[in-house]
Amino acid sequence: MRPADWKPPLIAVIGLGAGPQWLGARALEWIGASQVLLGSAKHLESFRDHAGEKLSFTSPLSQSVEEIGRISKTKRVAVVCSGDPLFFGIAKTLRARFGKERLLVIPNVTSVQTLCARICENWDAAEAVSFHGPTAEGDVERVLEILLKGRKAAILTDPQHTPQWIAKELIGAGLTEWRMFIGEDLGTDSEKIRSFLPSEAAGMEFSPLNVLLICPWEVGAGPQNSSLPQRIFGFEEEAFERDAGMITKMEVRAVVLATLELEHGQVLWDLGAATGSVSIEAARIARLSQVFAIEKAPARYAKLLKNLEKFGAVRVKAIRAEASGALEGLSAPDRVFIGGSGADLGAILETVSRRLLPGGLVVQTAVLFQTLQTAASFWQNAGFSVSIVQLQVNRSVPTGKELRLEALNPVFILSARRR
Repeated sequence: MRPADWKPPLIAVIGLGAGPQWLGARALEWIGASQVLLGSAKHLESFRDHAGEKLSFTSPLSQSVEEIGRISKTKRVAVVCSGDPLFFGIAKTLRARFGKERLLVIPNVTSVQTLCARICENWDAAEAVSFHGPTAEGDVERVLEILLKGRKAAILTDPQHTPQWIAKELIGAGLTEWRMFIGEDLGTDSEKIRSFLPSEAAGMEFSPLNVLLICPWEVGAGPQNSSLPQRIFGFEEEAFERDAGMITKMEVRAVVLATLELEHGQVLWDLGAATGSVSIEAARIARLSQVFAIEKAPARYAKLLKNLEKFGAVRVKAIRAEASGALEGLSAPDRVFIGGSGADLGAILETVSRRLLPGGLVVQTAVLFQTLQTAASFWQNAGFSVSIVQLQVNRSVPTGKELRLEALNPVFILSARRR
């Protein structure tokens, strides 16, 4: 479509990139053909010679969106915005309100692209996170997850979640060697691009107009964090610091994690965590809100801490305590895994049944019939639906040049859900 064919109620949404100087001939044609131009006061300053009416966005933005809908029924309306309108931009809001057929979007480079171009760093390996909106606090966990996978995180900040605030979050998560590239006032005369470690950025002030690229290594250097396991799921027992036999076997762990039916944002309790293998893998396959790994034995707790550090499991909180005495102070769980209990089993089950959130699920492993019978009877009497799976695993071992199968101890996996 050409600007000459433009008829209401079509709305043109035009990205300015890092500034009006980035506009091409086609975008300028559409802006020139508009009867009404909407944008921020700052953006409209660049179009003083525009012959049509100019309207600034108001707060809340929903009022401006309704104004756009009303005016565009009879007039040619163009909306100008920073960057690419469909990259965390207003085009997504307009599409949701008016539908795709009402929009013509002319993209431009994003602030993330601009920053990456300035430092000659490819951005196809970056994942973008915006701190604008009501879910901003949860986006911190998203940033950590990206970095712990060895990828770059591109971040659009807001006045509350500034570069220095993000730097402090990185320090708190132990990611002190990551490199923060901060672009301020991109595309303007005051443009500034600098590189910091989190400890350096935490005590500084930055322009409100900024974008970040956080890398797990220096540009041009090799990965500093290559020791972190890159696999997401399915680690052999040898990958963990452990006492002999005190770990959920890989095959059992896989079934346990599937049975837990994990969802993003949930709270998980791992009781009798030992090595923390279930907690660690759970946190790697789902963006859980909180994970509590409770282990009472000092030696196993020490190994748990080493495993959390090795795997970069910043979302798992280790607690050294008797499970029955530690649960009251924890956030109520959506999911509970009971891998060990000992004499505390009765008290643990009572507390879990009381604290478990609606729709919650408990998964417990047992190798003894007595433990299985105790747990199954408890959950059935408490009004839960109970399911039991027996898992028998045979692993191949070499015998000369041949292979034979060697059986591991059979394990019962019980799941209990409130009816």
